[in-house]
Amino acid sequence: MAKSVSLKTGRTFKTVTAAKDHFAALLKGGVLKEPYLGADLDDIRAAYEAYCAKTNWALPSPPVSFYPSQGSGPGYTTRCFGVSFADGTNATFSMDKALRVK
Repeated sequence: MAKSVSLKTGRTFKTVTAAKDHFAALLKGGVLKEPYLGADLDDIRAAYEAYCAKTNWALPSPPVSFYPSQGSGPGYTTRCFGVSFADGTNATFSMDKALRVK
């Protein structure tokens, strides 16, 4: 049976794949470093905070904005979600990982 995704905002997806597709479209359609607003912001925040809670990830301070970012590592660059925190720090995260965590 396929795993569904329910966010605290009330948005639900019948499958993880449907949720990934939704957030991938937001990421692709967004302008780098331009913060998300409205329902998109609320949904991204809900997914991120649920992921952090499930993995016991300690946040440096409360998240204040989310935006499309360009992540990189040895031999790759990729679009990912960026997050800014109230203390002025920034980070990136993988929505795919956030949606797959149990």
